[in-house]
Amino acid sequence: MTSTSAKIARRGVLVAMAAGLCASLVPVSAMAQDAAEFYAGKTVTIYVGFGPGGGYDLYGRLVAEFLGEHIPGNPDIIVENMPGAGGRLAAQSMYAVAPQDGTALSVVVQSVAMDSAIGAIPGDIDASEFNAVGRLTANYELGISWNETGIETFEDTLTNPVAFASTGAGSASAFVPLMLNDLEGAQYNVIQGYEGVAPARLALESGEVDAMMAGLAGLQSSNPEWIEDGIVNVLWQLSTEPHPDFPDVPAIGQLGETEDEQAMYRLVAGAADIGRSLITTPNVPEDRLAALREAFDAMVADPAFIEAAAQRNLDLDILSGEELQAVMDSQVNVSDAAIEMTRSYVMAQ
Repeated sequence: MTSTSAKIARRGVLVAMAAGLCASLVPVSAMAQDAAEFYAGKTVTIYVGFGPGGGYDLYGRLVAEFLGEHIPGNPDIIVENMPGAGGRLAAQSMYAVAPQDGTALSVVVQSVAMDSAIGAIPGDIDASEFNAVGRLTANYELGISWNETGIETFEDTLTNPVAFASTGAGSASAFVPLMLNDLEGAQYNVIQGYEGVAPARLALESGEVDAMMAGLAGLQSSNPEWIEDGIVNVLWQLSTEPHPDFPDVPAIGQLGETEDEQAMYRLVAGAADIGRSLITTPNVPEDRLAALREAFDAMVADPAFIEAAAQRNLDLDILSGEELQAVMDSQVNVSDAAIEMTRSYVMAQ
């Protein structure tokens, strides 16, 4: 219950509160029963718009392990990887193809609101029509370089060519370096074609590329020693504010000379607030959406889930479904100038 709801409830006298509680038990119980009947024997699929091994996949598989036992009817939950177009293929499928009955979930690409605002997802989707289930963590995407390249700071990229691994046209790993080239004078050579973060990591380790973009949450799980032991350098962070661990590393959301440039950078960097979040499709019946949100809340409070996340080095920074919905809705409402400037980079590849 929100603080506002709590204040409203306290205004009633005890008799009124008791009467209201009795009246509410019947519909809530019926809703739970309906959801349990629907989900019993069903399989719920969590779609991940990237290949196995990256942060989206790791969080998706963590959820698949625990969420089913908290959903009424205890459905089976599986993960299906659907890489393509920087995570947008899965978002488009969730909007227009996946069943809209509460059996399709997705650890959605964190740029989904920006992608929707600029029309970067096929089908002209409206991200505000997705139903948010809950956020697992905010996510800072980092531009990182291998420690043997001599590229140690953001300033070094202004004077040295940098081979940069990208997971595909339209992904942040492609358009953010291009923005930095044009507006800040960086010298990234973006190399596309890596089908997910895991292949890009291998390319970085082998010296095939000098730098790449990786989510902090996923990096802390898959290769925590990279940052702890200085194996990689953090060049920049795709966020509106610096992460506490990197206070002196430039935050993309704080760059820009003109108002339009600043608004564009903030729009792009706002994806960090969505991070690794679980959504479902539009048009899910209210009782099933409520069941999914309640199951998410119960899951993230489950000691076994919390322990499993810690063992896998997966950070948790939880938002409820209602809170996440508000974040996504706010990011869709941006100025036309910021949208056009962002589109010129994301859609021109």
